[in-house]
Parts: sequence; structure tokens; C-alpha cells
Amino acid sequence: MQRLSRQPIGGFTRREFLRLAAGGAALALAGCRPVPLDGGATPRVRSTAGATPPPVTAVAPTHGATAVPTRAPAVVLPIAGRITPVGDFYVQSYDEVPQVNLDSWRLLIKGLVREPLTLTWADIQAMASVEVMRTLECIGNPVGGHLIGNAMWRGVSLPALLERAGIRPGATHVIMEGADAYFTCIPLEKALDTRSLLAYNMNGAPLTAQHGFPLRALIPGVYGQKQPKWLLVVEVTDHYEPGTWEQKGWSDTAVIQVNSRIDEPRKTVPPDAERALVSGIAFADESGVQRVEVSYDDGANWQEATLLPGPDTTVWTTWYAWWERPAAGKYVLKARATDGHGHRQGDFKEASGRILGGTFPNGTSEIHRVTVAVAPGVADG
Repeated sequence: MQRLSRQPIGGFTRREFLRLAAGGAALALAGCRPVPLDGGATPRVRSTAGATPPPVTAVAPTHGATAVPTRAPAVVLPIAGRITPVGDFYVQSYDEVPQVNLDSWRLLIKGLVREPLTLTWADIQAMASVEVMRTLECIGNPVGGHLIGNAMWRGVSLPALLERAGIRPGATHVIMEGADAYFTCIPLEKALDTRSLLAYNMNGAPLTAQHGFPLRALIPGVYGQKQPKWLLVVEVTDHYEPGTWEQKGWSDTAVIQVNSRIDEPRKTVPPDAERALVSGIAFADESGVQRVEVSYDDGANWQEATLLPGPDTTVWTTWYAWWERPAAGKYVLKARATDGHGHRQGDFKEASGRILGGTFPNGTSEIHRVTVAVAPGVADG
């Protein structure tokens, strides 16, 4: 397949890339291309842990006077399928953002097909559309990082386009290439997954230029590396071809590693609360998140969290747990998730010495930890 005539960033060889990565300079080069919901549906809750919070009270400082109980600020529980606003959604790109003219833009479906297609924007808009909730994560997302987001996407079915073109015998893979010359290759069965989508809307509005206008790929179970933006070419082939980032040493499959993040509490816990809310998100491949556990003592003991899954396993799972009020002091909180295959996050003590903190070349499944200070209160004297 003849590629668009643009040079890779800096022309790095694999050895050069690894040398830069070992020094932390390649983080910005991480390989990311960063059924309608019933609004009245009740989110599924899955846990063996108690989910009903007690009343939360605090004691106001009195400077020697009698302590007067006061109502603490309301604790807001997380929700299932939390949507990331477009302005907060992570952006990672291979090169500069292409400026696409819809009048001249075309999508080519070619290769081992019976009827190659050249589709205009009007052709895409005329097709039946599908709307899904879907989470995207960068393969270079660091432990506890924010290179992950969840949105509502509308677009056309990739399998429907391939079936319209007619796949010829011997086909095994599909190559996708964008206007920025970025390309990647996925197995044919992945492209034919009924959840594979070519999206043109994000959270109810046309894709922004940064997020791939006019068309980007959404492929289930894999990192953003396998979901190119500014799509121009879909080519059916009889072989695997390493793509832009695969040639740099990143994973050929880019399957999502089970991971989780602690969002609350951030740094401190108010004094004298009966219980503190600990919450965050977890994500995995198509097997989904089956369990999240939380530790308040640097991993010595673990408590199972309550899960709030999305509509399917392609959407992150929000979770929360109640931390029984500890004494004043500093604590190391950890969260670990287990996916549907039984893979559980690990605790790697030497992450700082590994390439990109362990994200290279397959993404990271390291446990996220945060240090939290519990302020002394009236009860502590």
C-alpha cells in the first residue's frame, strides 16, 4: 500500500526511540490516536460491599467552647457512564492537526474487495447511523493518568461498509490511514465486529478538528493507537503490516490492560467525618471490569468497592467505597481492578526505572496510589 508522503516524526529508529524513552523524552510520542442509552435507565450496581451511606456530620471548631455538630457538605456519589466533555477529552496526535475540506474529502474502501468504494461526505451522511457510548484510552496513559475519556459517538458501521464493498477470499487484515499519514493495521475479525464504528459526531456535535473531523475509527477493546483520526483510507489486505507506532516498537495488538484510577479523595480528608468516600474509574479490554478493590494501608488489607458499570464493556466502570474514619495522619490509598479474564493489576515498585513509567510497549496495568492526609479534628483532642 502506498502511503501518504509524509515523514515520521523526527525519523526516529526503534533504537533512537528507546534511548529517548529511557530518559522520559518520548512521553509525548506515545501511540495514541486519541445502542442509544435510555436516560431513565437505572445503572447496574455490582458489589458485595455495603452501598448505603450513613448521615455524614462534622464538628465545627470552637476554640474552647462546646463543640456543635454541623452538617457536612453533601457527599455526591459517582454515576455510571460518566461522560467527559469534549473540551476535557484528551488529545494525542501523530503530527499537526490536518485541515480537511469536506468538498474534496473522500473515504476510500479498497484492497481485497469486489467493489472498491469512493465515498463523499454526503454518502456517509446518507447511511444509517449508530450512536454508542464508548471510552477511549491512550496506550501511553501513565498510572493514574487522564489520557482517557468517555463520550457519546454517532457514526456509520464499519462492518456495513466492508460488506457493501464485498470482502474477497484470503483477506485477513484491514489497514486504516488518516490525513496526517498515520496508519495502523487490525485483524479483519476486529474490523467486522458489529461494535466497530466510523464516527463523525461526539457528544451530540460534529467532531472537532482535534478529535478527527470529519471521520475517525472506533474499535472495541484496543487503545487509541488502533483508532486513527481524519480517516481517508480503509484497505483490506491478506497480511499484517506494522503501522506508524508499531514500527516504533509499540504493541502490534494494543489490547487494553486492566487499569484503575483514584479520583477522590485527592489530598485530604475533612476532620471528624464518620466515613469518607473513595471513588474513581476502571477500564479493561472487552472482558470488562469484574472487580475493584481499595486499600487504605498501602496494600496490607483490601476492601471490595461498589461497581457502577456502563452499558457494556467498552465503557469505563465507575466505582466507590466507604472508608471508615481513620485517626489523623497520612495514609497511602491504592486501587486495583480485575478484568473478566481474571487479570489483576500489579504493584511494580520500580516503575520509575522502566520506559515511560511502564507504558511502553503494551500500556500499563500498575496499581495507582495516592497519599492522603486526614486532618486532626475535635475527636483527636
